[in-house]
Amino acid sequence: TIRGARQLYSTAMAELESTGGQKKLSDTEQVAEVNTSTRKVAPPGSQSHPRAKASRKKQPEGVQSAATPKSKKPQQQRAKENVFTKKLDPGFEDYWTKERVQQGLKRGELVQGVLRINQKNFEEGFVDDPLGGPDYFISGVRNRNRAFQDDIIVVQVLPQDQWIQIPVTEKEVLVPEAKILETVEKSLHELRTDEPSSQRDRTLEEPSSANQTEHPLRETLVDRLYNVPFGMDSIVEAVGKSRYSFNCRRTVKVVFIVEKGHSRACAGHLKAFDREKSVALISPRDNKVPRVIVPLADCPHDYCRTPKKYETTLFICRIQQWAADSPFPLGTLMRSMGEAGEIEPETECFLIENEVDFGDFPPEALDCLPKDLPWNIPKEEVAKRKDFRKECVFSIDPSTAKDLDDALHVRKVDEDVYEVGVHIADVSYFVQAGSALDEVASQRATSVYLVQKVIPMLPGLLCEELCSLNPNEERLTLSVVWRLTSSGEYVSEWIGRSIICSCAKLSYDDAQQMIDHEWKEENLPPISGGFSASHVAEAVTTLNKLAKALRAHRVAKGTLRLDQPKVVFSLNKETGMPSGCSVYRQRESNSLIEEFMLLANMAVAHRIYGAFPKLALLRRHPSPKEKPADQLVSKCASLGIHLDTSSAAAIQASLNCYIQYRGSDNPDNCTLEKMILVVLCSKIMELAQYFCTGSLEEERKFVHYALNVPLYTHFTSPIRRYADIIVHRQLAHALGEGPHFTRTADEVERQAEHCNKKKKAAKIVQELSSQLFFSVFVRECGPIHQKGMVMQVLDKAFDILVQEFGVIKRIYCEKLALKSYNYTLKGCKKIPYLMLVWSKGNGEIKQELTVLTPVDVVLFGRAKSLQFDAKILHPHPCTETM
Repeated sequence: TIRGARQLYSTAMAELESTGGQKKLSDTEQVAEVNTSTRKVAPPGSQSHPRAKASRKKQPEGVQSAATPKSKKPQQQRAKENVFTKKLDPGFEDYWTKERVQQGLKRGELVQGVLRINQKNFEEGFVDDPLGGPDYFISGVRNRNRAFQDDIIVVQVLPQDQWIQIPVTEKEVLVPEAKILETVEKSLHELRTDEPSSQRDRTLEEPSSANQTEHPLRETLVDRLYNVPFGMDSIVEAVGKSRYSFNCRRTVKVVFIVEKGHSRACAGHLKAFDREKSVALISPRDNKVPRVIVPLADCPHDYCRTPKKYETTLFICRIQQWAADSPFPLGTLMRSMGEAGEIEPETECFLIENEVDFGDFPPEALDCLPKDLPWNIPKEEVAKRKDFRKECVFSIDPSTAKDLDDALHVRKVDEDVYEVGVHIADVSYFVQAGSALDEVASQRATSVYLVQKVIPMLPGLLCEELCSLNPNEERLTLSVVWRLTSSGEYVSEWIGRSIICSCAKLSYDDAQQMIDHEWKEENLPPISGGFSASHVAEAVTTLNKLAKALRAHRVAKGTLRLDQPKVVFSLNKETGMPSGCSVYRQRESNSLIEEFMLLANMAVAHRIYGAFPKLALLRRHPSPKEKPADQLVSKCASLGIHLDTSSAAAIQASLNCYIQYRGSDNPDNCTLEKMILVVLCSKIMELAQYFCTGSLEEERKFVHYALNVPLYTHFTSPIRRYADIIVHRQLAHALGEGPHFTRTADEVERQAEHCNKKKKAAKIVQELSSQLFFSVFVRECGPIHQKGMVMQVLDKAFDILVQEFGVIKRIYCEKLALKSYNYTLKGCKKIPYLMLVWSKGNGEIKQELTVLTPVDVVLFGRAKSLQFDAKILHPHPCTETM
């Protein structure tokens, strides 16, 4: 795919150079060809568009709407053709054969990627450029050729005369890719040749006791984890640069679907039916999914007689096929989910749509669990492991957590030398490779955290008992243990299999009280193992001091932290309904745990990559693409905000500088402005990805952009992430303390891709769950008055961020009680403004909105719906009515 993209790029560059980037149609034959091959489908909302509404005021005989079952004859034939009998002319193109696709990819004529569909415009699709250039653009449903969101597709680039010109506001210089590659390779070569071989070959082996005490302490732990043979400085510079830029949108069409990434399941409502053809129409709630024709026999038996009865009923539909001449796919109605607007039916719908397995674990998987309970660690296993049972080990987690993956200990071993242990549950001991339980865990890939419950990756006996590092219970662990000074200077490191016995399960609140020296023993959980509350409190404060020192070193290396607002809910114990919500506040106790987990992940990444340079499962974070980054820079500049996106460190420095300035100048609005800037910066970020090191030729692509670290993996949460279990197995093999890791690089890469897919689905479901509960909260407790700030201005609407809840909502001008409104672009920077004109007695009052304008907002629920609306208040509240 990369080779194909390079050839496509070379061809495009040659054409652009020869035509000055403005190639036009040369003759009438070309015009005719374009009209035939790229004929536009009807716009959204029209009858021929797959997302067009099925309900019409008048329907044909036999074709009835759930809302209007009766109709007259004048429009019968037209509606009947559009809804159930209309054929596409021309239809979708046939898919290419596998052989033709493989040859096209090898010759560089085709590109493979993942389809993304615009949530707000069903007609638009996008595919990443493997070389990091602008996205390829799919215009229209016909060119998308029956592919769905997240499908892995193969596309053919259309002739340049079918590309879409983009207005160029600034002079762009096209830099040949070969020149950039030459520069990068040259800099990497210089770094390798200039660096002493002893430095390049360093590993994280444990030094002897003599090395721990006799050698001068010059290197920090963070320095050690940044030491890589391929040069971090060059990578930070190189990953932020785009290979090239275009002044037009490169259009493509889908010629093959490699893998169906979409579940082909959707939740929706019955909208129309045809007795004569015995079919009905489902309208999905997801705008990225077309309407689906289903057999009338799948519908409730009384649906045709009483269609209004099912207007608010949610159904789950499974798409089965999509004929080349049909505007709609065919599917089957799986079952009724219940009434829209109720928490459990809504939750089950989006779990099914995103292919989250929430069923019971199969008997064969449960048979892999220990049978003799209560289970005790075998003596022979204890003899193999390093014993930390006498250390003051404890966990710090949310108060409601049951799956305790990690625990810590600290003790002073010498003058200004501390031993810090990060202990992680040894899940791989119980989940044996190749077992039925391993197969289920690998397919689930992650636990899914909903507001009201957790859908676990592993059975409860493991994730809540045998693997969970519960207090006063002996547990098997994999540990990373460092010795370092109070300033974070490195002394030694040990990694291996171990055994612990936690003395306490602290919540983040408990730990924070200890950090603030405000704890009271009667408010703390039970403490065992012969330790007192004072012992634990001293350990927490010591760990916090060390974490701060280490974080300072890491931040100095350059790192980006974008904490987006996260809403947490208080639930009524009897009804399960939300009784309150707020934005989660990150505190020092959270940062303490986070710092040591990050460093443990980095240390393990170095160890497994050193042992398996072509097989290690790591985690990378690509840099933002140049175009969205530049657009954000321009947007911020129009607001008087300087944003440098040349690196993760530069973005963080820009944010810190602005927030520091605004905090002193206007502290009341500073918090909201910070939240908006963080959200805007987060939007340009790529998703982090698991990958097998053998799948990427260039080590510089291993980098985690936001953390700004050369090697990173996930090691610290094996109870809830399958990727961590793979890493544990690789680590055990590397240490000579476990079975040989037998998977091939291709198998590791396939598992990495599956984990990426499931992690993304879990994220979507978790966000939907939060949105669902927030909508219920607004419906039950609204109207709610809050402070907000404008985040984006459009010609007929604007987006606002509500500070107290961290939610973003679009407000349409036409839904406000305005006399009029006017959209303008002001100044040379074309800053968007909306002028709202409100009534005031016999006169009027004007309110001007642009990005970062503070506003008063009211949130209110919709009747019989889990959606909520928002509006801004009249500048003079005395005139405002609900």
